[in-house]
Amino acid sequence: MEPQSSSTEPQSSMEPQSSSTEPQSSMEPQSSSTETRSSCAAPRPPARGRALLLALLLALLPSEVLCRNEEERLIHYLIKERGYIKELRPVEKQQDAVDVFLALTLSNLISLKEVDETLLTNVWIEHTWTDYRLSWNVTEFDGIDMLRLPTNMVWLPEIVLENNNDAQFQVAYYSNVLVGSDGGCIWLPPAIFRSSCSINVNFFPFDWQNCTLKFTSLTYNAKEIRMLLKEDGNGEEKWTVEWIIIDPASFTENGEWEINHRPAKRNTYKHIPMESNKHQDITFYLVIKRKPLFYIVNIIIPCVLISFLASLVYYLPADSGEKMTLSISVLLAQSVFLLLISQRLPETSMSVPLIVKYLMFNMVLVTVVVLNCVVVLNLHFRTPSTHVMSDWTKKFFLERLPRLLRMSRPSEEEPAWDGALPRRSSSVGYIASAEEYYSVKSRSELMFEKQSERHGLTARATHAAVVKPKEEGGVTDQLYGEMKPAVDGANYIIKHSRNKNDYNEEKDNWSGIARTVDRLCLFLVTPVMTFGTIIIFLMGICNTPPHLPFQGDSHDYKEENYRLL
Repeated sequence: MEPQSSSTEPQSSMEPQSSSTEPQSSMEPQSSSTETRSSCAAPRPPARGRALLLALLLALLPSEVLCRNEEERLIHYLIKERGYIKELRPVEKQQDAVDVFLALTLSNLISLKEVDETLLTNVWIEHTWTDYRLSWNVTEFDGIDMLRLPTNMVWLPEIVLENNNDAQFQVAYYSNVLVGSDGGCIWLPPAIFRSSCSINVNFFPFDWQNCTLKFTSLTYNAKEIRMLLKEDGNGEEKWTVEWIIIDPASFTENGEWEINHRPAKRNTYKHIPMESNKHQDITFYLVIKRKPLFYIVNIIIPCVLISFLASLVYYLPADSGEKMTLSISVLLAQSVFLLLISQRLPETSMSVPLIVKYLMFNMVLVTVVVLNCVVVLNLHFRTPSTHVMSDWTKKFFLERLPRLLRMSRPSEEEPAWDGALPRRSSSVGYIASAEEYYSVKSRSELMFEKQSERHGLTARATHAAVVKPKEEGGVTDQLYGEMKPAVDGANYIIKHSRNKNDYNEEKDNWSGIARTVDRLCLFLVTPVMTFGTIIIFLMGICNTPPHLPFQGDSHDYKEENYRLL
């Protein structure tokens, strides 16, 4: 091989042979290229086979991959190729306004905190508008008629809850915006709103409240966007959704509040210029009534029972010493209930709750009962040595008033006696001692006289035996002198017993006056407490929400009574 290479070198240097060598050199590359093509093309199938293989692969691909590719191409077409700018309003002319339709779906009325005056709700707020820049021809994009775009790629009306109570204007989750081929946009984000709600506690716990959810746009005024209520229809008829939507399948009922009315209304304020974002708003109303069963069982019934215990104070006898204890215990129990209720209500001076009125009414009555107990105990423990009972007091409180109050005293049957005051059992001992001391012979001598004589004992000389009268007149004087001390002693005992009886009788009269005052207070306080309780709670029971949500408007704003456009 080396001689060949050396022989070719001089040939290539000669000009005449260069022309002859060109075709030869041109043949060499052709042969090498032919060898390479043949070596590379050996594993490849023919052109018809490649087409069949490609068709088979396309048939095996899932349809989602193709659709996803078409959606990407559609998004690229709408955003990039058409130059979509999300900061600009979707209007062709500057003076045009964008119509934004709103609808509210209530998922759960979580709570109403009276102390903070905050309504907590779980809702879905639906926004609907038309963006002509996001329209496309369905046939050019494989029949795609709906597109889902993130919120950071499209224009939003930026409608927020104006009367929020926590300064959180954002929704809970920024869901995708559904864009139709005609440019229609639907955005349905969920949200948990804490809205302010003015609480009226006049009839607590039989109250009802009117809470609102007021939506407005903080960015655009009435000339830039027009806020409207959602329009719905069934093909033949079309109406405005003038109510808060509630899906029974997904709605969770609140255990304390019952929804009576839920209208929706578009408000425009003529005195505010259209250049202000306060000119228009969409307000959703919630007229809710409290379910009072919890408060009836846990607060009202115990309060009523404890309050009526105060009337039992008049049945307790004054000698028991428990009248003041029972009445003050009832007063303290009512104070505890008042403290518990005050923790559930807002600190307002605009009105007084119904249950607080009832507790104050009962506390006043129990205070009167305490004062009555003091007066009754004072009357009961009066004595003739400290107070003098007048005749009119005795006649009015012991005769007339007990007769009116149907009070009866036990009758005392006095034994008949002729001129002499009957002796009490307590004075028998004194009289017997006096008779024994001043008798001619003692009772022991009279009893054992015969026995003493039998045993040879001499009788003891008595006062009568020593002093013997000399004549008949002297015997009378002597007997009078001996009996006079006994009669004086008996008269003293009788006088003392009579004074003691008068003392006890007047003391019993004061106790009778105390019992009469007790019965009088019982007949006065118990009816007042009963009728006061009935009247106060009837005021709360009769406090019901109005039959129509708006005064002067005959429409009830319910689904079954929709108004056609």
